[in-house]
Amino acid sequence: MTATPAPARVRLKPEERRTQLINIGLRLLTTRPIHEMSIDEVAAEAGISRGLLFRYFPTKRDYYVAVVEAAGRRLLRHAKAPEQGAPAERVRGIVDGFVSFVQRRKGNYVALVRAGAGGDDLVLEVFEANRRTLTDRVLDAAGVPDPTPLHRLAVRGWLAMTEEMAIGATDDVVTTADLVDLLVGNLEQVMERFASGDR
Repeated sequence: MTATPAPARVRLKPEERRTQLINIGLRLLTTRPIHEMSIDEVAAEAGISRGLLFRYFPTKRDYYVAVVEAAGRRLLRHAKAPEQGAPAERVRGIVDGFVSFVQRRKGNYVALVRAGAGGDDLVLEVFEANRRTLTDRVLDAAGVPDPTPLHRLAVRGWLAMTEEMAIGATDDVVTTADLVDLLVGNLEQVMERFASGDR
């Protein structure tokens, strides 16, 4: 019985190697929480030694944070408002991008959320930065020029609901289009209550 040969090592530029290693981590994230990801497995798949991986990421924790940051950037690239349009249309752009992203990559996204639940401070900082960015985008799209702490709290709560519904929704319960309508309408109601002073 012959042993399976190790993958041939391919020489890459440093940035190409970093990108390759992060992409492997993003793929593996669909099958396990990030803190259960094996650095040896990542290195083997890349065709490099464990020691070479640590030339690009000084510690295992640095690698995990880089993978989570990359996942967050992918989400933020999709959850963007169009430059022009009424507030509802601009909010709809964010919601549609966010919901569609989560639903197309449900396994990966849930694994990413589990990574945040792992409690690592640096990973939690990445999650917090993404939530702040999304909150700012929603408030800007909704036409709230000078948001108060209560505005921010309300949008944070709405984003948590949006995430949970995007993860849990299936077509037999609600279509993606109807879910987006529901979420945009819900945010409009919240913002109207602020405008009317009914808090």
